[in-house]
Amino acid sequence: MENSDLPIRLIRQETVAQKTLAATFELPGLPYAFAPGQAAVLSLSEGGAPGEGRTLSLASAPAELPLVTFATRTASGSRFKEAISRARPGDEFFLSPPFGEFLLPSGEELVFPLIFLAGGIGITPFRSMLRECGRTLAEKSSGPPVLLTLNRTAEETPYREECRQWNELGVARWVAVETRSAKSGGTPRDELVRRALEEILEGTGMEARLYLAGPPAMVDSLSEILTAAFGFPRERLTVDLFFGYA
Repeated sequence: MENSDLPIRLIRQETVAQKTLAATFELPGLPYAFAPGQAAVLSLSEGGAPGEGRTLSLASAPAELPLVTFATRTASGSRFKEAISRARPGDEFFLSPPFGEFLLPSGEELVFPLIFLAGGIGITPFRSMLRECGRTLAEKSSGPPVLLTLNRTAEETPYREECRQWNELGVARWVAVETRSAKSGGTPRDELVRRALEEILEGTGMEARLYLAGPPAMVDSLSEILTAAFGFPRERLTVDLFFGYA
């Protein structure tokens, strides 16, 4: 594939959580290949003038090509988010080649337990992974991956229904942490997260391979809790930062 943007057309949109929109596009039949966990730049015009493009993780699986799906929060009111919110089926966007090293382990590394920690819209690379090879991960590693989602409320949890289905089908063990209670005098947010992580790590042990995706502040906070409070080895932690999202 040449290193240039491809024109793609919007097929459909759906609300996957409060203030969160998923958009599915169709590629024009040209070759395009990506690995679960990778990202691409979605732009309003070819080449992506300032303010017209965003780096987004692919939320769909490679097996779903020629369709690709992205999800984004819609609350900020940026030019890009306003445009994608107003878009209609058939509208043209542009897609860069895929990139990124937020990739699943391979070979002997697959025997270790997997933990996916998703803050808000950070669930998108894990959705790609689970839709592409969830069953394989459950069979080759020591049980299904653990998927921890961190959001303010249930209504703000992207792809909540899919998470529930993965849990029921044994594709992933879903642990949902909702932090709104911390703001209303309930258990502090960090304590809620610590408790969830403690339970998860008791089940997987420190040999697990842990993936963490979400807004930078959340990623930094969870990384600190994992390494300082629990002594989780930093070399077994892979992170993906979602700038501009909450």
